[in-house]
Amino acid sequence: MESQHMEQEIPVGSLRIGLFTDTYAPQVNGVSVSLQMISEGLKKRGHQVTIFAPKFPGYKDDQPNIMRLPSLKYLNNPPIYVAVLGTPRSTWSLTRKHFDVLHAHSPLSVGLLAYFTASTKNLPLIYTYHTSITDYTHYVKFIGGTSLMKRAAGWFSATSTNMGDQIVVPSPKFHRLLLEQKVTRPIHTIPNGIDLSMFQRAKNPGSLRNRLGVGPEAPILLTVGRMDPEKRLDFIVDAFVKISERHPNAQLVFAGDGSARNGLEEKVAATRVKERIHFLGMVNRADLPDVFHDATLFLSASTTEVHPISVIEAIASGLPMVAVEDEAFEGMIENDQNGYMVKLDVNVFADTVSDLLADREKVERFGKHSAKLSEKYSIEAQVKALEKLYMEAILQNWRGKFFDRFMPKDIEHIPGRIGKKITGMLPGGSKEKS
Repeated sequence: MESQHMEQEIPVGSLRIGLFTDTYAPQVNGVSVSLQMISEGLKKRGHQVTIFAPKFPGYKDDQPNIMRLPSLKYLNNPPIYVAVLGTPRSTWSLTRKHFDVLHAHSPLSVGLLAYFTASTKNLPLIYTYHTSITDYTHYVKFIGGTSLMKRAAGWFSATSTNMGDQIVVPSPKFHRLLLEQKVTRPIHTIPNGIDLSMFQRAKNPGSLRNRLGVGPEAPILLTVGRMDPEKRLDFIVDAFVKISERHPNAQLVFAGDGSARNGLEEKVAATRVKERIHFLGMVNRADLPDVFHDATLFLSASTTEVHPISVIEAIASGLPMVAVEDEAFEGMIENDQNGYMVKLDVNVFADTVSDLLADREKVERFGKHSAKLSEKYSIEAQVKALEKLYMEAILQNWRGKFFDRFMPKDIEHIPGRIGKKITGMLPGGSKEKS
């Protein structure tokens, strides 16, 4: 009875939480989707959530708790807008809003606003490291591919991360990365989560196969997500050409959009299997379960992932996986249990997929194990872990204020061993040497 009592969840009062992001709806990517689910999950648990994001021209939010900031277009395809923080007066009026805790989800303009707000209002700041900045320098015009830019990105990554009081990473891969970058703040691994029930069954079974005009015997290989260069979708096309030699009725489906789509479509048009490669474009999230459940395997060739939402959705839908080796899939893909991680080699990748497709019993067994692995990635678990971290950060911030208010300002000048002992007790204080 005592152990059961100890395991009971400690009730938490309503918190006022500010979420700051440089990417949000109508943009569709892992960060945007994750934030929408986190916001809804926190509100269901009784918290007040305000989201700060760049304004997207022509788009109106259907939720009242979203504050849009003035923005400028940075990229055309897909359209990306970067927030402009506005005049000092408007920025100051923003910082006067009262919160218990702030949570930044990007290091750029809106993230900087979170840092500014936290420092001026003396609020605890959580920072989630969603993206390895050094892997995305190619988006910087003219100098993005230079070694100087890579080094600058590494410095900025560590410096901006250390501005948070507590750091969240979605996977052990990024925990290790931040330690290598000399990040000194406490780092917490909290995996991304989804509404598992949404992906455990299809609403309209067979809808994707009907759309493609293929029967249940045709294998469908699927990728879902942004179509950008770092995803290496051209690698998957090359592999599919080889897979088709052994499985002439196989189909390849890309769901998503992005800057690499036009080039990829041109590449596909020049192959002998172009009739069996399909581009769905952006798929409404409510329709994604139908796409996943009609597929046979989920494929990935990216090595820049963090803890991809699309992979959680795939395994929750009971899909086996074949992916290029990446630490981001740790815990999501178990070799020879629900899929395979292979080296970045087109022939090895194609042979692995072809061999798996030839064993229908293994495909079915792998799919069941995928569904089992997905159970640990619920949005409810993610929200509870964040809620706990918010409370710890608030208490830690309060303790800091307590010491600032009641302890002498020149405590380091207190003579003798008493002054040394008190200094050692304070947050960041040096311990007395024996």
